[in-house]
Amino acid sequence: MDAAGIAAALSAPGGRYTVTTHRKPDGDAAGSMIALARVLRGRGHDVVMWHVEGPGLAEDLAWLLEPGEEVRAGRVADAADRVLVSVDAATSHRVTDEDPTSLGRPIINIDHHHDDPAWGDLNLIDGDASSTAELVLRVMDAMGAPLERRIALPLYVGLVTDTGRFSYSSTGAGAHAAAARMIEAGVDPGAVYRRLYEGIPLGDLRLAGRAVAGARSELDGRLVVAVITPEDERAAGGTDSDGVVEALRGARGAQVAAVIRQVADGEWRVSTRASGGAIDVSAIAALEGGGGHRAAAGFTSHRAPGEIIALIRQAMLDQGA
Repeated sequence: MDAAGIAAALSAPGGRYTVTTHRKPDGDAAGSMIALARVLRGRGHDVVMWHVEGPGLAEDLAWLLEPGEEVRAGRVADAADRVLVSVDAATSHRVTDEDPTSLGRPIINIDHHHDDPAWGDLNLIDGDASSTAELVLRVMDAMGAPLERRIALPLYVGLVTDTGRFSYSSTGAGAHAAAARMIEAGVDPGAVYRRLYEGIPLGDLRLAGRAVAGARSELDGRLVVAVITPEDERAAGGTDSDGVVEALRGARGAQVAAVIRQVADGEWRVSTRASGGAIDVSAIAALEGGGGHRAAAGFTSHRAPGEIIALIRQAMLDQGA
């Protein structure tokens, strides 16, 4: 279905919607959810934002919420009267462990993950789009909804984060055109950059330093990997390692960067980034039940770090690295 079809489905008067997104929301997930909820409310609809890990959002994204705006969790009492709109979630289990119709039906699925199996009743999926934020903007245009600053801001956050600050291969002319429109609507790119990428606690910078200092090179530098343990976090006095994988991706000759971080006893969260377009890291993540994009993906594994590195290395070789 195209954006016009989704717009038509969202345009019936007096609509009641639950708008949601995937677990551990990134900027594109949270930004797309917030922007679409604001658009629908602006057209007179009853809208609930819902997230399985709520209420609220993590601190790094909670600033996008306006006073009085909330993200609910738990049971949606009137779900039977609502339509569920999912943004940026490639599968229903990334939204909830329950039957997603417990949040509303029919299900409208708006997503740019190329491996989305079209799990909604109505689906707008474009794997070539830079971000789900770009797709939400298409739907808005089809609805005739104005791009106000309060809507452009969360969409811009989605755009800038999911394009790797406009560096990934998915960053086409459409992404830059969308960014220009958002800036014209009043978004300050410098202020957004500072909010997203500056003001980092010193402990987190120390953690990144430990991770980069201990990074190892595989496949003659085509794979660069860092492993982060709870001991590293305690020694550094920090816990946020999100920027490490992007730093490793910048290593000369690196086709893939990976950060393997222990999140529980025997459980490791793996973040991967690809550079140059030769390797599809979403295919690597899928080997362990994860997913994402060609240039950015992740998965959780109960293998030991050495086994995870061996898995990534072999998968890269299988792709011709």
